[in-house]
Amino acid sequence: MRNFLVAALAATFAMTAVPAMADVYMPGHEVAAVVVGNTIEGQYRECGAARNDFREHYTADGKIKGEERPCNQAGNWATYGGAWTVEDGKFCVNLGSDRSSGCFDYEAGADGALTRVGEPGVGNTNFKIYDGNPNNL
Repeated sequence: MRNFLVAALAATFAMTAVPAMADVYMPGHEVAAVVVGNTIEGQYRECGAARNDFREHYTADGKIKGEERPCNQAGNWATYGGAWTVEDGKFCVNLGSDRSSGCFDYEAGADGALTRVGEPGVGNTNFKIYDGNPNNL
């Protein structure tokens, strides 16, 4: 009987410990609630790996208005557009063939930042979030 109780407690502990170690990502509708009506600013990749600095404004009608320029460079920003959706519980972006597009996992940072997690070929991308559209995108 004692062995049975020890085994039952061990199994219960193992089942409750697993969720604490699993990755927990924000559902797509929560990501949308954070970014829609606001502007994100981030970096695609490490400098020297064809990375651009960028900022994007997300509108309530599913549009993205963005601008980018080479990593850590002063000068003009090139503009682009795209669209966002929530599909299968994930926040998705479509920014054209030469930009990161797809449905991604996101984490919220304690500092109010947002991180796109595990993007193929990129890894994690950190975003600062600004209220509204301060750059008039």
